[in-house]
Amino acid sequence: MTESAVGRTKAGSPIARIAWVCVGAIYLFTVENVWIDPWVARRSHHRLPSFVPEELSGTWFLVLMALGIALTLAVLCQVLLMRDAGLAGWKKAQTGIAVLAAAILAGKWFVSTGGMTVVEQMHPHRRDHIVTLYWQASTTKHVRYNIYRGPTPGFHPDKLNSAPVDGLTFIDTTAENGTRYYYVARAVDALGQEGSDSDETFVNVP
Repeated sequence: MTESAVGRTKAGSPIARIAWVCVGAIYLFTVENVWIDPWVARRSHHRLPSFVPEELSGTWFLVLMALGIALTLAVLCQVLLMRDAGLAGWKKAQTGIAVLAAAILAGKWFVSTGGMTVVEQMHPHRRDHIVTLYWQASTTKHVRYNIYRGPTPGFHPDKLNSAPVDGLTFIDTTAENGTRYYYVARAVDALGQEGSDSDETFVNVP
């Protein structure tokens, strides 16, 4: 091993540090958006601001671009590390696993926050089915209801009704064939304040 290689091994590879900074940023952001933010929203009854960008908004596309750049840089660093003869094999493998996990999390964020809508727009699905939802009345008097839908359990970003529903039933006419949806209802008082989620239900649209 050359003197420069020994020095690099002791000090740590700067390329590896760049890769770890990129994957660390991806980890923190995606975990907050996909799991922590929805949990906080449920606990606070949606009174706290959300850090999840609005679906397909300009901010969403900027975040998508930033995640893509960070992931591309991490992958490039991993390629350079694999060609570095002075770096231990286990360190290369460790960084590679971290980069792969970051790619999986970035994909999860893409799907959960609106990416599936992009795919559906590129490949429109047929809408031959409707979903009829029923729920029990809230114990609070004189409330109406908002209906929310999401692609994964515990995550319901899509509000389906334009105005609060007076009754205890709702028909979803936007359900796509071959898709599983998760639904909840939230009671809305006269001031427009929402209660907590109802029990979640899911539907497999044929």
